Amino acid sequence: MNTSLRVAVVGHANTGKTSLLQTLLRRRDFGTVSPRGGTTRVNEVGEILDDLGVIARVVDTPGLEESARLRDAIEGARIERHEDPRTLLDRFLESDDAGPECELALEAEALRATTEASVLLYVIDAREEPRPRHLDELHALVATARPVVPILNFVARPEADAARWREACARQGLHATVAFDAVVYDDAGERRLLDAVRTLSPEHAEAIDRWIELRRRERLDAVAAASAAAADLLVDAAAAVRVTDPTPRDEAAKTAAFRAATAALLDDLRTREIEARDRIAACFGFAGEEAETANLEITEALGGVDFASPASLERAGMWAAGGGAGLVAAGAMIDLATGGISMGGFTALGAAGAAIGAVGASGGKMLRRLRGQDEVRLGDSGIDVLLIRARATILAFLARGHAAIEPVSLEIVIEEGLRRDGDPGDGGSRSNWTELRRRARGTASWSTLSHPPSNRAPAAARAEVALRIEEWLRKAILPDP
Repeated sequence: MNTSLRVAVVGHANTGKTSLLQTLLRRRDFGTVSPRGGTTRVNEVGEILDDLGVIARVVDTPGLEESARLRDAIEGARIERHEDPRTLLDRFLESDDAGPECELALEAEALRATTEASVLLYVIDAREEPRPRHLDELHALVATARPVVPILNFVARPEADAARWREACARQGLHATVAFDAVVYDDAGERRLLDAVRTLSPEHAEAIDRWIELRRRERLDAVAAASAAAADLLVDAAAAVRVTDPTPRDEAAKTAAFRAATAALLDDLRTREIEARDRIAACFGFAGEEAETANLEITEALGGVDFASPASLERAGMWAAGGGAGLVAAGAMIDLATGGISMGGFTALGAAGAAIGAVGASGGKMLRRLRGQDEVRLGDSGIDVLLIRARATILAFLARGHAAIEPVSLEIVIEEGLRRDGDPGDGGSRSNWTELRRRARGTASWSTLSHPPSNRAPAAARAEVALRIEEWLRKAILPDP
């Protein structure tokens, strides 16, 4: 038998076997995921690789659809009373009943893969109730004489009952049950799964350690790259300066010019945030249609594409008030939502606490004063909202598996992530962020959103501030890597 780690994923059709493999492999292109059962027709093999080579081979098997008939066929192979289950299984697999044209051909194909595996992952849809067919499936898997780890899939759904399934598995002598949702991904769940495999297959402990270390490094690298993309957005937003068009000195003309500059800046900020979210998606291996779907779900969880809309501000205020974000008081979010800003046009005119503030010309800006020009910048509250949304986006991608084929609610996942992760550092994290935000504010040459564009190249100081924001975010998201 092959001495390398080989993991076979088995179970009834439509329990999420291929979804589990896609998430474990970090490969959306592995197998076919569909709401319809029975889409896996042959054993498919994927590999977990690191710098040293193959860590493990994982096998996706056809579903055990005819489990009752399969159990009868295995038991029907008995010749003597005291023959062990593996002898019966081998005899069945060598018989005509397990041939390629027989009714149990797919089941036989799956069981052949299990006999060559180091450990079996038996995938259970935790939304279902335990049924006789599950006992028949387990009977067939126990006959392989290979270690079995029951995997409770879809546990993030409200109708799932993991406790009921743990009890049902325990009654069959299977106590190493692991909850692992292939759609709403949980890093700790994957670690528990690998620890269970190590316990049942100790001869492969080195391979499991390599697998765990590989995923730890990938997670760190993804969060670092995503935090860098978010930091670049935040510096762009904080540093942006828009100069209004020259106007006569009457208030109506100045107000119209301010509104036009405000609307233009908001439009560009919305576009810039979307670009940053696409970059963050790529950091976690999401691309194309998969990235688009994930971004739509995350955007909905954030309260919409418009960071300054009432829905977005309400969501950000809720998360901040919950103690997770540790950045903006809920009251500030409410002031921002009602301080003259409307969903239709964002007509704020520099009111205290508003997302957009106007800065009158003075000092060296005398020429602009004479021309009737003002500067428009993003207010501190608006920058804080973008920060909360960026951090929430990273948490959402961390929690989203590569196997989702239907929308997943991520609001609770984000809220719990913000609350769990807390603030980086020791109590001075809020002041650290305030200082970084202050340093980025209003330096037009640091932002691609400034208008008119600055003819000065961004200083090294911009890169330093962006790096410090990246480090701040990374520690907030992974305080204990």
